[in-house]
Amino acid sequence: MAIGSSVVIAAGYNPNLPAVRIQTRADYVAVPINVHSDAKDAVKRFDQIETALREISSRVKPHADLSVRPGVVSLSSQETSKSFSSYASGSSSAQFYVLGALKPDATVFTVAKRIHQVVASAPLTDGTRIALGNTMLGMDDPEKFRAQLLGLISKSAAEAKKLLGASGPAEIDGLENSVAVAQLNDSEVVVFINYRAKIHLSGSTGR
Repeated sequence: MAIGSSVVIAAGYNPNLPAVRIQTRADYVAVPINVHSDAKDAVKRFDQIETALREISSRVKPHADLSVRPGVVSLSSQETSKSFSSYASGSSSAQFYVLGALKPDATVFTVAKRIHQVVASAPLTDGTRIALGNTMLGMDDPEKFRAQLLGLISKSAAEAKKLLGASGPAEIDGLENSVAVAQLNDSEVVVFINYRAKIHLSGSTGR
């Protein structure tokens, strides 16, 4: 999921990814932050959420290895209802991400701990709540791997033709797709292009 210029949050790892992929260390640890207000007055809800976002951003700003990226904002102008404990119309919320650089000497645990400490230090007004989501990994400009991936895909197709003894052409679809990112473990991701190769055998078609 893209959350800002050139930064992509890794999707969950899927063993059925294309065979051609590059394993590399992630650039960031990302923690989604949800800010919620259920104040009865709509304007007060908006003000509380905006204030909370500003406070958290100001706490993050002094840390050179941390940054804030915007997410989804959902503001309701309706009045909140307390008629049913499981339902509150008019609640408002905002989501954003705090990213921490995953430097060579850092771990997902140390970065996530710092993010939690910084976010928790921000003062909140009554009626405002924050919830920190699960840590994820992020990559800065995964498109920089495109040329390398295209070369590996070409090599893989040539090797497949040789293995199959095919003399026909190889057709590869999907090379225009964006370079995707999937989380592999606690510090590494795989980058790949979701493509499909079709190799023509003599007198038949194989994929």
